[in-house]
Amino acid sequence: MKRKLLALACVLAVMALTFAACNRDGGGQGAPFRPGEENMPEGGWVFADDNPFAPIERANSMFPTTVINDNPIIDGGIFRLGIGGTAAIPGIFCPVHQISALDGDVRALFAGSMFTAGMDLHVDNSGSLVYTAFDRENQTITFTMMHEAYWHDGVRVTMDDLYFAKWVISHPDYQGTRWGPNFENIVGAREFRAGQADYISGMVLSDDKMTLTLHMIDFPFTISAFGWWSAPLPRHHWEGIPVSEMRDHPKGQYDVLGFGPFIIDNYVAGESVSFVRNENYWRGRPHLDGVVLSIVNPNVLPAALQEGLFDIAMPFPIIEFSERYRYMDNVQFLSNAWALNGNAFMGFRMGTWQDGEVYTYENPPLSETVRRAIMLSVDHGFTTEIFHGLQVPTGSWWFGLRNMQWIDTNIPTYNNFDPDEAERMLDAAGYLRGPDGFRTNPDGSELTIIYLALTGHAGNDAQRQMEIQNWADIGLRVEFFQGRQVATAVGTEVRMREYCGGVSNGGVHMWWFGWSLGANPTPTVMSRTTTNNQVRYSSERWDNVMADFLSNEMWDPAFLLETTNEWQWAMHDAGAAFPWTQSLTINAANNRVANFSMEITGNSNYPSSGATWLWGLTAPEPYVDTNR
Repeated sequence: MKRKLLALACVLAVMALTFAACNRDGGGQGAPFRPGEENMPEGGWVFADDNPFAPIERANSMFPTTVINDNPIIDGGIFRLGIGGTAAIPGIFCPVHQISALDGDVRALFAGSMFTAGMDLHVDNSGSLVYTAFDRENQTITFTMMHEAYWHDGVRVTMDDLYFAKWVISHPDYQGTRWGPNFENIVGAREFRAGQADYISGMVLSDDKMTLTLHMIDFPFTISAFGWWSAPLPRHHWEGIPVSEMRDHPKGQYDVLGFGPFIIDNYVAGESVSFVRNENYWRGRPHLDGVVLSIVNPNVLPAALQEGLFDIAMPFPIIEFSERYRYMDNVQFLSNAWALNGNAFMGFRMGTWQDGEVYTYENPPLSETVRRAIMLSVDHGFTTEIFHGLQVPTGSWWFGLRNMQWIDTNIPTYNNFDPDEAERMLDAAGYLRGPDGFRTNPDGSELTIIYLALTGHAGNDAQRQMEIQNWADIGLRVEFFQGRQVATAVGTEVRMREYCGGVSNGGVHMWWFGWSLGANPTPTVMSRTTTNNQVRYSSERWDNVMADFLSNEMWDPAFLLETTNEWQWAMHDAGAAFPWTQSLTINAANNRVANFSMEITGNSNYPSSGATWLWGLTAPEPYVDTNR
């Protein structure tokens, strides 16, 4: 095993310089999907006025969700997983402190899951380690262990581990970002958080530690769709370590424990993680000997796939979905926009964080006029073109392919290119152009807007430069933070603010952020009491609509629709952030890969769904592209 991993590491080290052919030519496995011209819309990608989600629907229809490969799976093999990105793996694998999607990709392979989801993304007891029972009348959720599972050190997983995770997040000394409305809704959690109680009265653990019951203050609609913290934390692993020291402790990084199908074997800080098979995985012995996950620059990832250096690319850079690469005959392209339910937004600095909650400035650094002009003056048609129709303006705060019932399509999205209107707004508000063509504040002082812009590949860079030019065209001087774009992983929650020396404390005016919503519409990430509220904005109106989201009335479909629409209008009227774009996530699988699917079900083979133990290979070496 060690020799195999060392050999692969050597290949990866020289990959950016030259691509050596693998041991095997030709595809020949399964029926790889290569979209032809007949799949592409005539006249390019058009943003349809009658259906703002038409472009992403059309793009999604081009791709299957599951690898096609009926050949027999060989015993063992090393699965080579390439994660496209320019940022290093942060290496915080403890679930209660994890802040990076890259760390999430690592956790998906070793951590294990107590719960699985059905097609509707609600809990599916048939494939879960734990049975979940809801009691709306008594406002309780009861979790009961159904199977035996063991942490990688041989200690049995119990419901006390889930209890411990919730206890840590609710603790007064907890330093992560997970505390918020869903925890506040547990009876006694607020008192424990405030130091007024020694325990959380609403969490009741059975004597044998196999059953945990949560008593809820309210029993909202969100409860049925993982509206609770679902990742356990091994209490025995953290014994004797204060909560205040957990975030940066080795036991949450390279010495972390899981109970999933693979075990961390070696971690090269920031670059790669190798895993070996967990012979005692509770769902069955995995097919693979192991997995190597490596961070790969997106600019070289497609060529690496051509040469068979990876079995899976997650994600395939959509900027490269061009004539050169989309016809590779050794890979299959997969996507599932219905399940990958995320949007990107432009957010503005509206306040700060004080004494455990959001404090909104009376006069934010950028006025509402400037914020709305910024949004109106970006030509998203350019974005759609350079990303081959796979990134388009988003039509809502929600991802519409799955949640159209939540969407009021009458709400302006500010993804309509109208620079003339932006200029009229600025002129009327007194933002006049100076001799250099750039606008000043109404009092005559210089107006320079600092933008925390993310990079990742050539497409991102071109997109950012286009935005800067669009803003200059209407007279707004926008500059990158510290004069350059930053790596994508820096844009995650806390890391972004740490990198800036604190977005809330000055320096940055606007930045990208995003979220992925599950089977319930509750946007708790924007509540007053969570640090995940990046824009640092709240109001009485926001508080009221958030309370409605977390009320029992959300079980009424009419009330749900009314509440989601009210929140969208509240977001629009505040102008603290605006919907920006949504992208189709494409993965590329080598033709030797079997049992890889982007479906999200109780037995899904997608990493985030926890069924990676089913992954397999049908040939000893990856296939290479015969057309390269």
